[in-house]
Amino acid sequence: MSFNLVVNKLLNNAKEELQNEENLNLLKNDVLKPIVEQIFYLMYPYFIGVSIIFTLVIMMIFVILFLNIKICYSNK
Repeated sequence: MSFNLVVNKLLNNAKEELQNEENLNLLKNDVLKPIVEQIFYLMYPYFIGVSIIFTLVIMMIFVILFLNIKICYSNK
């Protein structure tokens, strides 16, 4: 029996077991959900920081645009 055949059978058995609804729910609730929650918990401060920086950049763009328009019309 070759190694490729063993790996192929193993992967097919794993695929069949993962298609079982009970195993799929177990995988989703006990493995994937805690991992996603932990990643979100760790990334949350970065999301807030990036959104604050993005908001400040947009505000600065509008302030610069307003000041440029004010300078253009005050010189004429």
